[in-house]
Amino acid sequence: MHPQRDRAQLTMKDVSKAYGDRSVLDQVTLTVRPGEKAAVIGENGSGKSTLLRLLAGTERPDSGEITVRFPGSTGYLAQTLALDPADTVQDAVDAALAGLRALEVAIREAEESLSAGREATEAELAAYGDLLTAYEERDGYRADARTEAALHGLGLAHLTRDRALSTLSGGEQSRLALACVLAAAPELLLVDEPTNHLDVRAVHWLEDHLRAHRGTVVAITHDRAFLERVTSVILEVDRDLRTVTRYGDGWDGYRTAKEAARRRWAQEHQEYLSDLARTAELVDAAGARLAATGKDPKQGFGK
Repeated sequence: MHPQRDRAQLTMKDVSKAYGDRSVLDQVTLTVRPGEKAAVIGENGSGKSTLLRLLAGTERPDSGEITVRFPGSTGYLAQTLALDPADTVQDAVDAALAGLRALEVAIREAEESLSAGREATEAELAAYGDLLTAYEERDGYRADARTEAALHGLGLAHLTRDRALSTLSGGEQSRLALACVLAAAPELLLVDEPTNHLDVRAVHWLEDHLRAHRGTVVAITHDRAFLERVTSVILEVDRDLRTVTRYGDGWDGYRTAKEAARRRWAQEHQEYLSDLARTAELVDAAGARLAATGKDPKQGFGK
């Protein structure tokens, strides 16, 4: 098992969220296990993006508890991007890799301290080992190669690193933001409609990349092929009930469970109609017996 997965956790317990007098999520409880690839589905306006923002920590719930603990960091790609048009492509890449760059600086400083000609303490050696472990677990040595692979895979190989973001199209900006999140290789990936603005080739590359991702993925998507090829768990947000239901075994498991629920509803509805018909028959029979007595039902049954 991956060494960090025992410590990773993503849970919501009795979480509610409203905007003004409009309730979006009501007493939601769910768990996404380490290493799972979860898709968030539901009707437009059901609260899918709200759910992702709560998990990302960019919004807070009105009540309930949310635990998102991933030692290998969390990466979040929203539908609305927060890119500074004055920045360059390289600036966007550097911002995405800031956590890894900070680890590199800490490792260099630790190495300089350990080679200063004095005997290192056990605490210093342990701290240095922890830094190396964290860097290796995030595959830091391949960060630059991973960045190039993401840019190429998402159709952005033509971009020069000094190009201003203001000169990119909206689709190019979205793909760049996605490439940067993937290049950082966070343990938890939270992505909102990641296949938007991607051609078929880029979608296939993204699907392969996410399937191979060693961490956890939570993605909002309407892409049926993506659901079938990538996801192991479905989280369905119900707009009317304001709940989230978890289905295992990926898209196939979701469809099987929904079909079983449909059959149960159809059977229960048929039983209801049958009971209704039997009640009508009993009423008619009682009316016929009463008519046979020659009494008017309006007169009651007293003496």
